[in-house]
Order: sequence, then C-alpha cells, then structure tokens
Amino acid sequence: MRLHIAVILALAVTGCAISGDVTIPGKDLEAVRDFVVASELQEINSVRLHEQIKILYVNDYYVILPNRRDKYLIEFRGRCAELRERKWVADMIDVRVNSKMLYSDHDTIRGCVIGTIYEIEESQLEELRVLVDAPGNRIAVSTEG
Repeated sequence: MRLHIAVILALAVTGCAISGDVTIPGKDLEAVRDFVVASELQEINSVRLHEQIKILYVNDYYVILPNRRDKYLIEFRGRCAELRERKWVADMIDVRVNSKMLYSDHDTIRGCVIGTIYEIEESQLEELRVLVDAPGNRIAVSTEG
C-alpha cells in the first residue's frame, strides 16, 4: 500500500514539474504555414538584391526580407537556429549563385538553405505580425524595414 502511494506521489510531482510553460523556438511554425496557405502567397524563384541583405526574424523557419519597395517571406528547408545568434561563426558563411540575386533552393542566409521565397504585401505582413504576436508566442516580427 505504501509503495502504491509513493508511486502515485512521485508521478504527481513529476507531472507538476513537467506541465510548466515550455517555450520552444519556432513553436508557431504551423501558424505561419497555415497563414501562407490561407493567404495564397505566390511562390517565386528569386529576388533581386539592391543592397546588403537585412532580415526580420519571424521564427527559426521563416524570415522577412524587406527589399526597397517589396517584401518577401523566406522559408528555410529546415530549422535555422543560427538566425537567433547575434555573433557570426564560421558555419554561417552564405552561399550565393549571384551576388545581386537571392535564389531559392541554392542560396543561404546565415548558413541555412532557403527553401521557398514568397512575395508578401504590406497588409499581409501586418496580419502575419498580429499572428506571430498572439498570446503564447514569444517572438515578434520587427516593424523596421
């Protein structure tokens, strides 16, 4: 009987310790993917670069690329934790087919291969900002750009 009570208490204590709010980078991945599908964002193969590349972090799988008049949502092939790093490390060397263009499936940002590039309107960017800032998400899309 005492053994049963000890096991139940151990399970209850473990359950309480685990049930805390755990923040996982990129946990809003499905929300952004649903946004892409619902907004019917147009996929493009390349973006012309006019200046040094600047990105706005959305999560470990997506960034916004503001480029003069247009903005683009970039999806990486996999998780890119390097986006959260402030300092440069050797693995972050960017590969470019052409220094004036950014191509999907070939080029990299911070060492992470670009999977897909989507054109995004200003109104869609605002909608994405609200989606990512929703309660429970810890990363916000910057308003700079």
